[in-house]
Amino acid sequence: MDFRVKKVLLNTLLLTSLYAEVDDTNQTTLTQTLSTVPEQEEYLNKHTKVILTNAIMGGATIYWGLTKWDYGSDNPVSRDEGWFEKETSNGGSDKLGHFYTNYLTTRIFSSLFNYWGYSKSDAALYAAVTSMVQSVIFVEIGDSSSKGFGFSYQDAIMDVVGAAVGYIWEMYPTMSNKIDFRVEYAPDFSKPIRSDITTDYENMKHLMVLKAEGFTNTPVLEYFELHLGYYTRKFYHGRGPIDERERTIYAGVGINLSKVFRPVIGKYSTFFNYYQTPYTYVSYDKEIE
Repeated sequence: MDFRVKKVLLNTLLLTSLYAEVDDTNQTTLTQTLSTVPEQEEYLNKHTKVILTNAIMGGATIYWGLTKWDYGSDNPVSRDEGWFEKETSNGGSDKLGHFYTNYLTTRIFSSLFNYWGYSKSDAALYAAVTSMVQSVIFVEIGDSSSKGFGFSYQDAIMDVVGAAVGYIWEMYPTMSNKIDFRVEYAPDFSKPIRSDITTDYENMKHLMVLKAEGFTNTPVLEYFELHLGYYTRKFYHGRGPIDERERTIYAGVGINLSKVFRPVIGKYSTFFNYYQTPYTYVSYDKEIE
């Protein structure tokens, strides 16, 4: 289930994000420094870190699953949760959440593993594998034996696709210069807000962004971007009346905040490549019947 993937992975990302997005200068300096370390020592060091990262995350998931999520309480089963239909629990927002979480995890772990001394290609590969191992094996397979849940092949597919896209974006920077995948969260404080904001789909949007700066160097124009997004409302995790549920796609024009703030905060402006700030764009929204 999506809320389990997000809690495990996003909590880990809070720690690993300290190492994210090392700039080219730092990478060059780091590579030169590591070149003075004996090859065997470097090999064991960085590999041990990756193994421990996966072991700790996996162990924590299993422990939490056994004590809090009823892992092992039922015979392993699979569930067809559907995709974006009105009859599903979240109209597909949870599936986009799986994609986005694994995309984000792969991008951040790739930077972390690169910081630890892996080549760009190896770091991206190990990051994608780490993301899939945690989400598909430790979470989804654990869910298969959890009472009331079960293995969801839709979730697993989106986990893998998200990690794969994250890998491609790491390997081909021209893609990440042109296209972002983001999440927007804009809670309505006049209504009750879920304690777990990572699954508060009533206040969330997922979107793909085309950034003009990846296609042109034209002054002013390069600060703009095009949005294509999707969100759902009144699903309430499957508790809302089906005839009241809303699924909406939208297209919009926004400002590339990463480019705007790059001269001020440098590499940290890449935060805006993953998070869409509310009220910084105009859009046309169309509800799906």
